[in-house]
Amino acid sequence: MAKDNLQYIEENTISCDVSHRGGTIKIDVSELFPEIEENAIMGAYQNYLGGGMAGSVVGGAMFEKEELDEKNIEKFEILFEEIKKYFFFISNDLNTDDWATSDYKTNQTRPVSAY
Repeated sequence: MAKDNLQYIEENTISCDVSHRGGTIKIDVSELFPEIEENAIMGAYQNYLGGGMAGSVVGGAMFEKEELDEKNIEKFEILFEEIKKYFFFISNDLNTDDWATSDYKTNQTRPVSAY
């Protein structure tokens, strides 16, 4: 993870509800994407699958990346992945179950939900 992205995520976190069973994180990205007038928020979430295993980390945004100019679409895509990785690493630190030894790439092959 790029140091500047990590710092941005940590300094602009609106909310973070994380446990070994998943949770959510929301990041204010209005400084990076000033063309988004409302709800310039990106984040990630993770569901609990059961049996001590969390699902893959899913990213989201409260705006469409197509609302951005071409230069910022690439920035959006990089940050989108960085937020998911950040969430994985903070939730993985809390986990004491067997899946905690999973790396990000392996985790992302899991389903999002058990339902």
